[in-house]
Amino acid sequence: MIASLRGKLIQLEMDHLVLDVAGVGYEIHIPFPLHLECKDKMKEEIFIHIFHSITDRGERLFGFSTRKDRELFQLIKSLHGIGELTALKILSFFHADDLYKIAKEDDRKTLEKIPKVKGKTSEKILFEIKQNLKKLEIFLSDESSKTESEDREIDLATLALIQLGFDEKTATKQVTDAKKLNPLATASEIVKQVITGTR
Repeated sequence: MIASLRGKLIQLEMDHLVLDVAGVGYEIHIPFPLHLECKDKMKEEIFIHIFHSITDRGERLFGFSTRKDRELFQLIKSLHGIGELTALKILSFFHADDLYKIAKEDDRKTLEKIPKVKGKTSEKILFEIKQNLKKLEIFLSDESSKTESEDREIDLATLALIQLGFDEKTATKQVTDAKKLNPLATASEIVKQVITGTR
């Protein structure tokens, strides 16, 4: 089983990258925050924690910047009815503490910020997370799993703008500029600010 890879970043897409390790190119599925981390590292050597999935349908590699991110992915995908790609999509938008808050507040509307997660799909995901709050509590008891709230809002706002049709470079600049004008703005406030041009 592959647990980690170190190699040269030779291709970077929204949902995957290709890592050249001793002449072998590994395609690795990644969450959006890792995409942002890697966008200035083309042709550089990077290290990625790997979850190596082997099923009757084939093999896939999923990459994460930290061991805790990989553990959270394994936790989410283990929930009934939530597959690997859905788990990765969830982790592109939310961290463990976000998911815990969503479940505690029964906040399906926030969960539906994820593209194509609506109706019965969001109901199913929310139900499974609520049924497994204890697992999230145990995960969150480790302080190293927590990240800065501000970084999450920036990542979420950038991804939301890209989903709305902005190219990545423009979305990143617009979010950075908006954050400078209003440092305490939430992701939704940043997106509204960019779209409407308000300050």
